[in-house]
Formats: sequence, C-alpha cells, structure tokens
Amino acid sequence: MEKDITPRRTVSGWEWTLRVAVLASVAALLWEFVTAGRLVTFDATALPLHNGGAYAVHVTAAVQLLAAAMVWFGAGRGAGVERILLLLSLVAFALGFVQAALGTYGPLQAHVPLALVLVALVVWSAVLAWSRRPVS
Repeated sequence: MEKDITPRRTVSGWEWTLRVAVLASVAALLWEFVTAGRLVTFDATALPLHNGGAYAVHVTAAVQLLAAAMVWFGAGRGAGVERILLLLSLVAFALGFVQAALGTYGPLQAHVPLALVLVALVVWSAVLAWSRRPVS
C-alpha cells in the first residue's frame, strides 16, 4: 500500500467557518423536516417549533453565504469550486426566504417541493465544502 503524498495546504478559518455553517444548515433543515412531519399529523404544538427553525435556517444560510464569499475572495475570485460554493450558498439563502414566505402565505404544494430543492442545495454545498482537497 502506497502512502498518499498529495501536497495539501491548511484549511483557512473561513473554510472551517463554511464547513461548520453548512453542517449547521443541514441540522436546521433536518429540524424543519421533523417539525413539518408533526405538522402534517395536525399537531399544532409543532408550529412555533417549525417557525423557530425557519429563523435558524435563515441565520445559518446567511453565515454560510458570508463564509462562502470570504472563501471565494480569498481564492482570488476565480472560477472553480469556490465560486460554485458561493453561488449555491447565494441561491440557498434567497430560496429560503421564498420558501418560508410560501409556507406562511402561499400554498403548501409549492412550500414542500421548494424545501426539497433547498435541502439539495445545502447538501451539495456540504459535499463540496467537506470534500475539497486544496493543493498549495
């Protein structure tokens, strides 16, 4: 078995912030799924929990977007994984507000599918943020 000698650089503070933020976003979305499951069984006591989770989704998405922007700026603002992470984070941040507004004022037939799209964006961001093997 050969030893992996791929050169790597250390992960920056903003990259760690991004990694933690995407995990926090995934956790907040998981909380939303759990409380939504209670809501569809007509458990009205879950509504304040679901509402509070929506705020957590917005805050974690904002931190994710900020960290992704700082990683992109630190990488020289070029194309590549950094830009993809920034774009995914930006779309997830904006979509979170649209999706939440539809949950409050619009049809659930739009709210639920957009929640799935939001989860896909955040999980995609998490995969990219955690699987990067930066080379110096």
